[in-house]
Amino acid sequence: MLGGACVRQLPPLPPPPAIAPPVQAPAPPPGGHGRLIIDVVDGPFAVQRVDMKSEPTTNAKGRTMYRFFESPSVLCQQSPCVADVPQGNVLLGFPVIGDPNTMEVELVNVGPDPSVYRRSLSLYEDKTGGTRVMGIIMTAVGGAALITGTALLPIGISKDNSGLTWAGGISLGGGAALLTLGILMIRADAPTFRPGSSNHYPASP
Repeated sequence: MLGGACVRQLPPLPPPPAIAPPVQAPAPPPGGHGRLIIDVVDGPFAVQRVDMKSEPTTNAKGRTMYRFFESPSVLCQQSPCVADVPQGNVLLGFPVIGDPNTMEVELVNVGPDPSVYRRSLSLYEDKTGGTRVMGIIMTAVGGAALITGTALLPIGISKDNSGLTWAGGISLGGGAALLTLGILMIRADAPTFRPGSSNHYPASP
């Protein structure tokens, strides 16, 4: 979804305000761990912790290589929540509203002092209709006419054949117009993606 060429990218959401979420802090974190309070502005959502794992693969020459992949696990069943994690960098996974098959991964640095990480989720909307369908049809017809005109016009000119020249010119011009209009219609009625945003700040003492 996110890499689709026909998805319109909207400006990202502004960072959420630095507001302390209402959570009950448990006992102090164990040694070497930091406390991270995680809040999702859009409501209660599960938050994943993403670890990078490797898997050995052997190629045709017998050489062993390693494939790295993301391995998510539930860190918080429901936000807001308190997570005690080892100090350093941690990867957090958040859902994308409107696309249940996509997870966005954010790198967060956890230090010795408690901090709050607030996230506004990215939003994917696909409310396309007839305009997009017509745009696809016009793009296909325009592309075919453009190819036909590109082939006929030089032949007509080289053979001094006015019929082929006229046919090639009309196909070329009409195809270009249809193709351009179809692309504009597809873009006007394309799915949209608005990136989320985050704010990481010290927790109140």
